[in-house]
Amino acid sequence: MSTLALLVVLLCLGFGLTVIFGLGFLAFHRPRLKGPIMVSLTATMALLALLAWVTQAGALTEGAGPGHPVAPTVWTGR
Repeated sequence: MSTLALLVVLLCLGFGLTVIFGLGFLAFHRPRLKGPIMVSLTATMALLALLAWVTQAGALTEGAGPGHPVAPTVWTGR
């Protein structure tokens, strides 16, 4: 994964965690909003799905394939 893609993933993760904690805080302090844990878990699952999609797309664009060199394997002889 490239440095730019890793930076995007980390920024999405930081922003997503802020939103998740904000939703949990809001749902916890407003009794009429039921299920603060469910709200936070739903947001967490959506964030993980987005991050899995982004990292999978980044993994597919790099690596061994036509036009890409294969990294040499080092054998230590132990």
